[in-house]
Amino acid sequence: MTDKKSTQYSPFNEACQNILIDHPEAIGVAYRVLNCGCALICGSTAGGDPVGDLHHISGQPVKRGSKSPICLKCRKDNGYDRVVWEGIYWPGSQDEWPEKELRISIGRRVFGRGYNEPE
Repeated sequence: MTDKKSTQYSPFNEACQNILIDHPEAIGVAYRVLNCGCALICGSTAGGDPVGDLHHISGQPVKRGSKSPICLKCRKDNGYDRVVWEGIYWPGSQDEWPEKELRISIGRRVFGRGYNEPE
């Protein structure tokens, strides 16, 4: 179990961890952040293939003990035209991540040839 003191808790991180637990074949979680603050996430294999379902993570604040609120913008559309940032969530510390060449290869398979990691 991950120590929550050493890992910043957020609904996004929790959803990514749940995907990795539910789908052991996933090496990472591909995400697209929308201009409303929501994110679309899906597990990814080492070959860049999707694993499991596409999940919507609300960018709206969640009140303790309540369900995640529905974003009105996302309720109206699928969000694909409002992507402001995309990448792959890699579990563990940076030392545990796959080699950069493999990470970029997976990212390009998932997002297209223009994908690159920030320096």
